Amino acid sequence: MTETVWTDAFLDKKRTECDPEADEAVRSLTEREVTLANELMTRLIVNEQPVPEELPPSLRRFFVDTDTLPPWAQMPLILEGQRFFNRCAPQMLLALFCASLPSCYAASKGVQVLYRTGKMGRERVTWARQRLFTSPRSGRSGGLLSILARGLLERFMGSRSSAGSGLPTNLYRRILETAQMVVDVMAPDEGPGNPAGLEPGGRGIRTAQKVRLMHAVVRRLFAQEGRWNSALGQPINQEDMVATMLAFSVVTLRALPKLGCDTSPRERQAYYHSWRVVGHIMGIQGELLPERYEDGEHLYDRIAQRQFLWSPEGAEMTGALLALLDHVTPGNLFDDLGEVLIHHLLGDATADAAGVPRKHDLMSTLLMGPLIGLGWVTDKTNDRNLFTAELSELLGRKLMEGIVWAGRGRNRLPFRLPDQLRETWGLHGWEKAPEPEDQKATA
Repeated sequence: MTETVWTDAFLDKKRTECDPEADEAVRSLTEREVTLANELMTRLIVNEQPVPEELPPSLRRFFVDTDTLPPWAQMPLILEGQRFFNRCAPQMLLALFCASLPSCYAASKGVQVLYRTGKMGRERVTWARQRLFTSPRSGRSGGLLSILARGLLERFMGSRSSAGSGLPTNLYRRILETAQMVVDVMAPDEGPGNPAGLEPGGRGIRTAQKVRLMHAVVRRLFAQEGRWNSALGQPINQEDMVATMLAFSVVTLRALPKLGCDTSPRERQAYYHSWRVVGHIMGIQGELLPERYEDGEHLYDRIAQRQFLWSPEGAEMTGALLALLDHVTPGNLFDDLGEVLIHHLLGDATADAAGVPRKHDLMSTLLMGPLIGLGWVTDKTNDRNLFTAELSELLGRKLMEGIVWAGRGRNRLPFRLPDQLRETWGLHGWEKAPEPEDQKATA
């Protein structure tokens, strides 16, 4: 794939193209059928059952026609990519929340769909944005050592809970559903009856199919409204879809070394290949799915150059994401660290485009120092990298604990985590995760 392919004219054309196959599958559905289909598709994914007979015929045909991998898919390489995900799972999750998702919010055109479908309560989002510019430590007394000691205890011992009311519920659910999709497609092979996410019958294939259909439903709803700005291109168009796929692959892989997780060229290609397959299942055109990871990097950089620009919608999404990080993490471990970590993983230009404030909080700087490379732990590169990996793993584990135990609200299924990943994370009793009172109301 040569660099000359990614011209502005080529990518501008891709902004006018969507997914005819999925759009056709939902074109004739009534509102009642859309609701029924969503319920049945959820059951289909969770129970790994055959395509339900109750599904409208057009959707049944879609599921049957799109559940096979492309002829160029290499299952050994996919399984290798899934094993790599398992090895670096805590850092992978951290990269998803603090690199991949913020990079999506930096795209000023593509973020418009995410913003409008989030249906966030404006007063709650206002609260989420205000917290970004308000220091939670203002007014505290005591000397420097006292403040540092108190801050460390709060971060790691959880002297107060960051969970509470005021979180934009629908966006909360959408972000967790994104994390669930990543886990589903990267799920390892656990033996008979539990195939890997992208093996025949794997949950990841069904999840990707469902997301693809939901994209088509959103496009239909926007068309019915008649208020979509054509200057943005088509909603959920080909360029925006591949940008999202690259955010989950290229952006994640670029972030891992900064989190202490070394990657080999083979591992990068395997993980990228897995997401290239996911992109095909989700309806991305083959000419936007370059074979080599390095070409995927170049395509991502071209799209970033074209699309990354600050927008109020992107900043609002970012504010709610940072509020979510505070909310689901036990204690105060993530308070104010998200901003520093996002800037570190994405660079200031992309973080600024996503609306991430630049924090100069002393406690955040001291805790994130090893990740930023200040080298105050040791002068030995290998030892410092080991410490970075351990700190990143701690942050990732605490984040996953919060996600698993938080639930997704009434009538929502608990977060699904394969046994092998659960053992890797060291999580126990997750199947009985309670449903918080403040999340039981349906938004």
